[in-house]
Amino acid sequence: MLYHSSHIKLSAGQIFWREAGDLDLPVLIFLHGSWHDNHQWERIIEQLAPKFHCFAVDLLGYGNSIANRVPDSIELEVDSLHEFLTALKLHRPVYLIGHSLGAWIALSYTLKHPNLVRGVVAISPEGYTLPNWQQYGRPTKFLLSQPWLFTLWLNGLQVMTSIGDDVDPLAKRQAYWSFFKKYPTTCKLFFQRSTTKIRRELVADRLAQFRPPLLVLQSDADDRSIVEQSQACARAVKKSEYKLIKSSDFSFPEESMPYIAKEIEQFIDRIQAQVDREEVELW
Repeated sequence: MLYHSSHIKLSAGQIFWREAGDLDLPVLIFLHGSWHDNHQWERIIEQLAPKFHCFAVDLLGYGNSIANRVPDSIELEVDSLHEFLTALKLHRPVYLIGHSLGAWIALSYTLKHPNLVRGVVAISPEGYTLPNWQQYGRPTKFLLSQPWLFTLWLNGLQVMTSIGDDVDPLAKRQAYWSFFKKYPTTCKLFFQRSTTKIRRELVADRLAQFRPPLLVLQSDADDRSIVEQSQACARAVKKSEYKLIKSSDFSFPEESMPYIAKEIEQFIDRIQAQVDREEVELW
């Protein structure tokens, strides 16, 4: 696969992206998940680049994109994405494909700029409601606010997980710490700001205004509460589809990329067929 990569300076920092596909084809913008960067989409783009012009973006504060400060709001990510897309001068609506945090940004962007989006694919979307964060996020939020306690927690975790394990305890502990340090923006957006600020940026109460078609893809291995949340997200949008993807725990969406690519292709083909017949409302 031949990629072209580049970066552009924006008001909030610098955005890096990779792209593949013919310039005249429909444009797909891929927005990675909370603990990923643009490389998450390589397998999908290999399948889709013959039919679409694909952009895999490092969100502000991730991968090779450099932020002037650690992004502390979805709004900042949305505004940076808009500045980036404006600079590309594409002159036509795009398709947004987002996983997790990327889906949250895609939904928020579309609510703010509906005329610029032809359709959205949300994979295991975050940002619909708050309950799962209240259950799982509070301990992490507290630990990240107390570095010494976070280190102590890792020590205790290492003692429990190293029983019968040949992996060096210190190496494993450092791996945990390095993992969190690698994603300061995720830590900030999910665990290091107030519940009030997070709640203000949730999309649940605004999706009735969502105009382009939406496809929601969800792993069938997730907890029922997570599946129900993604189903509620799809139901809130008038022009929506919802599909469960068969997968195993902790491997979604990576192991399911070929199936996800096919779902994305079919979803966009249906919309493009309507565009060709001039049946799509120009939102």
